[in-house]
Amino acid sequence: MVISLNLILAGLRLGLKNRQVGEKWVYDDCSYLCKSLTIFIDT
Repeated sequence: MVISLNLILAGLRLGLKNRQVGEKWVYDDCSYLCKSLTIFIDT
């Protein structure tokens, strides 16, 4: 559980940085995080 929370926080930081570049980057980060979290939960 701690690992997944750290992933979320890291992803949020990446998303905030990339937000200056463009909204698509934020969306890509979120979708990537969701996929990795889903895999983490399923295992």
